[in-house]
Amino acid sequence: MKLKTIKFPLIAHQSDERRQWFFLGLILLLALSLYIYKLDSKGLWIDEFISLIDAEKLRMKDGRFLYYPLLAFWMSFSQSDAWLRGLSVIFALGSVVLIYQLGRSLFNETTGLLSALLLTLSPLFINHAQEVRYYTLSTCVTLAGSFALAQALKYPDDWKTKTSWAIFRFLAILTVPFNGTLLGADLLLIGTKFSQQRQKLLAFAKPFIGLMVLCIPIAIDLISAVTTGKHHLIGPTPGIREVLRQFRILTAYSYPPPPPYLTKFLHIYILLVVAVLVIAIIKKPRSQQTLWVAAWAFIPLTVIFIYSHLSNSIWITRYFMFVAPYLFVLMAVGFLKIWRQWRVMAISMALVYGIAVSTGLAHYYSSPARYMGARGDFYRGVAQLINAEEQPEDVIIWSIIHRTSKPLEHYHRGSASIIKKEGVFQYQFNEANIKEWLNSLPPVESRMWIVYPNKSDLFCKMLQEKYQNIKNYETFGQCTVSLVKPEI
Repeated sequence: MKLKTIKFPLIAHQSDERRQWFFLGLILLLALSLYIYKLDSKGLWIDEFISLIDAEKLRMKDGRFLYYPLLAFWMSFSQSDAWLRGLSVIFALGSVVLIYQLGRSLFNETTGLLSALLLTLSPLFINHAQEVRYYTLSTCVTLAGSFALAQALKYPDDWKTKTSWAIFRFLAILTVPFNGTLLGADLLLIGTKFSQQRQKLLAFAKPFIGLMVLCIPIAIDLISAVTTGKHHLIGPTPGIREVLRQFRILTAYSYPPPPPYLTKFLHIYILLVVAVLVIAIIKKPRSQQTLWVAAWAFIPLTVIFIYSHLSNSIWITRYFMFVAPYLFVLMAVGFLKIWRQWRVMAISMALVYGIAVSTGLAHYYSSPARYMGARGDFYRGVAQLINAEEQPEDVIIWSIIHRTSKPLEHYHRGSASIIKKEGVFQYQFNEANIKEWLNSLPPVESRMWIVYPNKSDLFCKMLQEKYQNIKNYETFGQCTVSLVKPEI
């Protein structure tokens, strides 16, 4: 007698769920390891100190209203570098979970896991996960909004998904106003999906109008900042070369710039990334969901590209880092299409990608100049020098061009008074300006530490001419330290 096989679909489903969460757990463990590795090996740089100042004063400027209250609460527990950067780590981990959910809901489990792995391994994303700035928060809330909209497009009768979409898009714009460029993609998706279903299309009107009303104060603040000239950071005017370079920065090799011997290899890598993205979009079977992700990736980039040509260039990678997750989802889709049809080609592409990412990660972690350029660790180095050699009644003259002594205050552990002294460094380093600045210093009644930009040999020479009893220390990246002692 033939025995019938009894199937237990519920048990099989539970087994699949456990396996899925097991693999996601492994990716999250890898992400946590990468994000906290050498988290405080480098001191804070000036943009991070600006974040601390804005959080302390709750200075919610240029339309960025969400991050600073969160950071102010976070700072109330600790001021250590690792703790301060830990807030970005949390949002980075949240982004990994959300890109998995987005890829899984739009395509399948494998796409979700591969997308999460690609985001986890991105040196650029790790860079911002280890930074006291709002970029991983921006990525997290934009992904949440896209996931909510994807659910709303799949289940248009569920009002909760539409409301969630509007809330998360508002939070995204509240974090960084540039995130509002995603609304162009959102409206295109909603319009094309329900172009023949008027009632379902109108169901999105109420949450969208509410979103627009809530964004009015942000728009007013941003327009004010632009018209008063507060935005001074201008990026390069993008051309094709600059656009292609972003595929390398966003995916595998970010900061610092790669060494010259990798130039040709990375050119090949960029072509590979472009090829995978093209295959994802145009090769059949091509799903509607693929076009959704492509819209989220490329419409914001197009808006920023056009604006950068018509006005001041805002083509700065960290401003549009929020599109990187959608590129990773498309890359996962394209790679899996290649894997199903051309297995050897897929393995070769995976090998090239692995080399690019591994060298990018090694370069990032080993470089003395991490973050957005050669910023080094000079603030902490200066403070550590003064902390080690400071004596009672010492005075510190802080003359760095940045208009804040926050870096020194953050790392200084002594009792010396800090005098923020501007003047000559805002003008040309000519003899008359330097002499006027030196004469304005207080009399040397106690030892005086002078911290000044490492820019002018003439300044160093005139400083030594004015003060005979002086000791010059090594140069710390962008600044030099001199100790003036009272004459005996």
